[in-house]
Amino acid sequence: MRQRRFVRLTAMAALLGLASTACGGGSTGSGGSAAGGDGHGTLKVGVAFALDSWETLDKPNTTYLEGVFEGLVALEADGIKVAPRLATEWTQTPTELKFTLRPGVVFHDGTPFDAEAVKVNLERVRDTPSGLQPLMEPVSSVDVVDPTHVTLKLKHQAPTLVQQLARRGGLMLSAKSIKDGTYKTRPAGTGPYMFNEQKSVKGAKVVYDLFPRYWDNAAVGPHSLVLQYIGDDDSMVNALTTGQVDVATVAAAAQKRVESAGFKTLWYPALRYHFLFFDQAKTFADTKVRQAVCYALDPKAIVAAQYENLGETYTQRFSEGQPGYNPDVKGYQHDVAKAKELLAQAGNPNIAINFPIFTSQANLGELVRSQLGAAGIQVTVERMSTAQYFTTYDSGKYPAAYNTSTEEDTGPLDYYRYHLAPNAPDNKYKVAHPDLDSVAQQSLTETDPAKQNELWQKMTKIIHDDALDCGYMSLTIVFAWNTKKVTNVVPTRFQPSVFRYAEAKANG
Repeated sequence: MRQRRFVRLTAMAALLGLASTACGGGSTGSGGSAAGGDGHGTLKVGVAFALDSWETLDKPNTTYLEGVFEGLVALEADGIKVAPRLATEWTQTPTELKFTLRPGVVFHDGTPFDAEAVKVNLERVRDTPSGLQPLMEPVSSVDVVDPTHVTLKLKHQAPTLVQQLARRGGLMLSAKSIKDGTYKTRPAGTGPYMFNEQKSVKGAKVVYDLFPRYWDNAAVGPHSLVLQYIGDDDSMVNALTTGQVDVATVAAAAQKRVESAGFKTLWYPALRYHFLFFDQAKTFADTKVRQAVCYALDPKAIVAAQYENLGETYTQRFSEGQPGYNPDVKGYQHDVAKAKELLAQAGNPNIAINFPIFTSQANLGELVRSQLGAAGIQVTVERMSTAQYFTTYDSGKYPAAYNTSTEEDTGPLDYYRYHLAPNAPDNKYKVAHPDLDSVAQQSLTETDPAKQNELWQKMTKIIHDDALDCGYMSLTIVFAWNTKKVTNVVPTRFQPSVFRYAEAKANG
């Protein structure tokens, strides 16, 4: 069988119908020139949650992992295209995926990065219960060919596996640290930055130094990095304006305030949020009840109130030009009367749910409460810290939430595997959707790209018609920074709460 070479994933993007999309909203460029310096100073960043451990498989994003760990491949800023990183090239067929590894790379603990390290890391993902386990579902074995070549044998075709490996589940940790169990406290990646435990303060700040043996140090901007945990929006703005940090994630409501103080800002869609019907076994078992919720929700009003109109709303999980986008799916329009009618048809069930939300998303929680309340569904909002939220919202304790997963971004097949399949991490109640399950399985055996996409479009239609998901909108992140200290603040679309630290220029 003829192999196809992918030095970048542009060819794969074309195969899957993927298209680059511009970052929604503000600038993704440098935002002005920093005064003086060589760009190799200290980059001080304010972040909204504290680090609990260095376990890569349980983090909500890569805020603390960025720069410490690398994968075989890496996402470009558009969030779609994939570039080489620890692998220099790869080839893929329906039965295997082969990587050629970058020679001479070492981990922060001095051990070599090689094919054996890749095997140890991917088998850890496969064997460790986490939301990232589905990444390895298509892989039957990870075979070491020689130190710079590794082959992933596939059970079935896996058109998005390379893209998945560009995300958190594909990060490479020192095999030694995995085997001796120190990886949770003493991170050893191959990235440009290494953890400085002595200068860090647990629960408050994390300090990173330049890794002197990094394989591409000439391309690294800041030579020191400090991530400062700041627990509330007002304190974050104060830390920025007083110079405690040079870059900060600020609330959308603070954007104009910090701009008027002379700071540069940008906003971007960090995630595509949707209403998660976790309990489809009981609370939301009736399709009419789910449809009622979808009509009651008003994502445009949520974007306006939560994000000061800095954001996007969508009719479905994917945009035009992406695989599975179905032009016939128009989404649910806000219609309280229709919601009440559907609940009446369902027998006017008495529905009362607890709804989790973290502090910075308080407006979202209150709007969900009032919007569903207008249709007759009682919602009690439970506010909690960011750390509490991300350890409990999808634990099975709550029947619903507003969130998503970056692992769903590569296309309908992964959207299904991570969220809707009977064994999906998000499907806590293990509810099967026979029609959707059947079409998903058909798409795994279909080799014609056009026919495969037709099946994915059919999946999108089933998800809409059965109201398995709805209320699509962007989780908007706003970055603000001091242009005298920092330039080239570039986030990756649909990667939350983080930007490309090593690409920035810091003169602090």
